[in-house]
Amino acid sequence: MPEERADLLNMHNPKTFHRIARFNLRLFLACGLSVFTLLIGPFNAFAEDIVPSKELSLTECIELSLTSSPDVLAAQERIEQARAAVQQAQSGFYPRFSVGETFVRSDFAPLVFSNQLAQGELSGDFPAMPPPGFDPFAQFNDPGPLSNWSTQFLLQWPVFQGGKTFYGNRAAIASLSAAELELQAVHNNLAYAVSNAYYQILKTESSIRIAEQSAAQIQSHLDIARARYEGEIALKSDVLRVTVRLAEAQEALAIARHNLDRAKSRLNLALGLPVNQPLALTNDRPLLLPPTDADQTLAELTELARLQRPEIERMNNSIASLENAVNAARAGHYPQLNAFAHYDIDSEDFSDSNESWTVGLSANISIFDGFLTRSAVSSARARLREAEAQKEQTILQVEMDVKNAFLGRSEAATRLQVLQQAVAEAEESVRILSERYAEGMALTTELLDAEVALTNARLHELSAKYDYLIASAALERAVGAIIDEGSGQ
Repeated sequence: MPEERADLLNMHNPKTFHRIARFNLRLFLACGLSVFTLLIGPFNAFAEDIVPSKELSLTECIELSLTSSPDVLAAQERIEQARAAVQQAQSGFYPRFSVGETFVRSDFAPLVFSNQLAQGELSGDFPAMPPPGFDPFAQFNDPGPLSNWSTQFLLQWPVFQGGKTFYGNRAAIASLSAAELELQAVHNNLAYAVSNAYYQILKTESSIRIAEQSAAQIQSHLDIARARYEGEIALKSDVLRVTVRLAEAQEALAIARHNLDRAKSRLNLALGLPVNQPLALTNDRPLLLPPTDADQTLAELTELARLQRPEIERMNNSIASLENAVNAARAGHYPQLNAFAHYDIDSEDFSDSNESWTVGLSANISIFDGFLTRSAVSSARARLREAEAQKEQTILQVEMDVKNAFLGRSEAATRLQVLQQAVAEAEESVRILSERYAEGMALTTELLDAEVALTNARLHELSAKYDYLIASAALERAVGAIIDEGSGQ
C-alpha cells in the first residue's frame, strides 16, 4: 500500500498525471463559469430592464424609446462633446501653472558661464571673485564640463488674445445650445416614428380580424354551395367561384399577417430593441371620429411651427456660434498680451542651490502671417453663409411638413365621413342579399360580391381612422408639439 501511494505521488506516473490534469480542468471550468455568471448578470438585468414584460401603451412605447434608442444616446453624447468643448474654450480665461526639471552637462563656454551664474558660483563683491579652483591661466573659451539641475515653477496667464478666447467661448456655448435642441428634434422625430409604427400595428391587427371574419364567412358559403351542389340544386361553377373567393381571402389574410410582422419590426427598431423581440401592445381605446369643429388654420399652424420646431432654433444657435467663430478668427489681426512668472532653483549636485524669480509681460502683434488670418476669416464667413442657407432650407422643409400633415389629416377626416356611410350601405346590401340568397332568389356571385364590398369598405374605414391618427401625430411633430397617447382623439 505505501508503495502504491508513493507511486501515485510520482508525477512521472501516467495515472497521477491524468488525475491532476482532470482536476485542473474541472477547476478551470468552474472558475470560468463563475466569472461568466458574474459578467453576464448585469447584462441580463439590463436586458430585463429594457425588454418590457407587459402590454405597452403608446405613451409607454414613447418613453421606452427615449431611453433605449441609439439615436437618443448618440444625441446625448453629442451634448457631452459640446459641454467638453465649452470647458476647453473657457480654459483660455485661466492661468496655466507648470513645473519642469532640466538637467544639462556641457563644456560649452557661454552655457558653463551662465550655469555658474545661475548656481551662484560667481557671486560676490564687485569685481567678482573667482570660484574655488579657478585657474587664471586657463582659457575662458575652453572650460571644463559643468552639470546643472534646474527646477522651474512657471505661471502663464493670457491677458488678451485679440478676443479669440472670448468669442471662442461664446461660440462653444451656442454650439452646446444647438446640440441640446438637436436632442429635442430627435425626441420629436422618434415620438412620431413610434406613433406611426404603433398605429400601423393596431391597424394591421384589426385588418387581420376583418380578414379572418371574411374568410370564415366565405368558408360557410362554400359549405352551403357544396351542400347545394350535392343536392343538385346548385351548379359546379358556383362551388368553384366560392372556392376562388376563399383563396383570395386567405391570400389577403396571409399578406396582412406578414405586414404585421414587418410593422412590429419597425416599432422594435424605433424602440431600440432587437427587431425580432416579441412585443405586446394595448388596444383598449376606441377609435373616435375626428372633431367636426374647425381646427387651427394652416397659416396658424405654420407660424406655430416656426416658433416651436427645435430644428429652426437649432439653426439659429448654429448661426450664432459661427458668427462668434468669425470674430474669433479675426483675433489674429490684434495684438496679444501675456503675463508670466517663474521661480527657478539651480544646482550642480543638490549639495547647494541658488534660487531666483522672474515676472514679466510679453506683447506680440503679427505683421504678416502668410495670409493665415485672412483665410481663416474667409473660411469662417463661408461656413456662416452656409448655415444661413441651411436655415432657409430648414424653414421651407418645416412649412412643407406642416402642410403635408395638415392635408393628410384633413383627407383622412373626409374619408372617414364618406366611408362610414359606405360601410352602413354595404352592411344593408349584404343583409338584403343574404335573405334573398337563403330564399333562392339571389345568385352566389351577387352575395359574394356584396360581402367583398363590405369587407373592403370596413378595411378602408379602418385605414382612414388610423391614417387620421398617424396624420395627427405627424402634425404634432411638424409644429414641434409633444406627441402623447391622446394624439388625434
